[in-house]
Amino acid sequence: MEDKIFYNEASAQSLGWEPSWLGARGFDETLLRKIRAFQREHGLKADGLLGPNTFRRLKAQREAQEEYENAIEIQPGQKSILYKGKKFPIKWDKVVLPDDPGGMEHDNGFSKQTRKRNISMFVAHWDVCLNAKACFRVLNKTNRQASIHFAIDNDGTIYQFLDMNHVAWHAGSRTVNRKSVGVEISNAYYPKYQSWYKKNGFGERPLVEGATVHGKPMKPFMDFYDVQKQALKALMEAVHSALDIPLDTPEGDTVSREVTSGKFKGFINHYNVTKKKIDCAGLDLEKLLKEIKDEQ
Repeated sequence: MEDKIFYNEASAQSLGWEPSWLGARGFDETLLRKIRAFQREHGLKADGLLGPNTFRRLKAQREAQEEYENAIEIQPGQKSILYKGKKFPIKWDKVVLPDDPGGMEHDNGFSKQTRKRNISMFVAHWDVCLNAKACFRVLNKTNRQASIHFAIDNDGTIYQFLDMNHVAWHAGSRTVNRKSVGVEISNAYYPKYQSWYKKNGFGERPLVEGATVHGKPMKPFMDFYDVQKQALKALMEAVHSALDIPLDTPEGDTVSREVTSGKFKGFINHYNVTKKKIDCAGLDLEKLLKEIKDEQ
């Protein structure tokens, strides 16, 4: 036992930890028991020696706890989004979380995460659905095996379907899924659906004309409402603040190698991931990001 105590004293000095990190008062038998308990809990060899592997796990746990405790406090009445179970503020009045009245939450089609994941991208999609509830129903079908973190409805309401720490299956790329959060912006896309929007009180959607994607011209299609773009900007700002994703976007209207390799850090459209997708053609992410920067 004395050899182990001596080892831990030397380890603490070289690696920079203290017995108090484990709830012990000194280098003694109590500390050895607490180290072994920590090691068993995290699937490590329970030898009571706080070596480099145990130290890395212990340090990561402490950093995660400090981040959680130091998260921005939500003021009464302020809306928020969820990351690892913690609420982060958003400057938008219409936000519905999974546990809120009218909230929706995925029960399949995603990878649940318990450890904090490294999120470096935000992916914008359009849903080719009439509203956010229809989008959720489509994605949440068991055989669909798809999911998304957020959806923006026709009136600008932001729904969160999944905690940002979980891996949603939305980008068609395992690499991008692991490193991203995503949003589906409600838009049925085809102009033939204009009558539905007018009949249901949303008004006529603007049309996008002259857009290109992957270097090819597109036929006219329905654009997002302005309130949806403003909601998207608010969501992008909140995600940037919560996850520290840089306010950058790739150049061009096609696939980015930096994105597909997982090296890019910033805000992207789905068409930046694969040539099989055209969303969100016509959406000027660079303009939205500039507005966010100018308002900071």
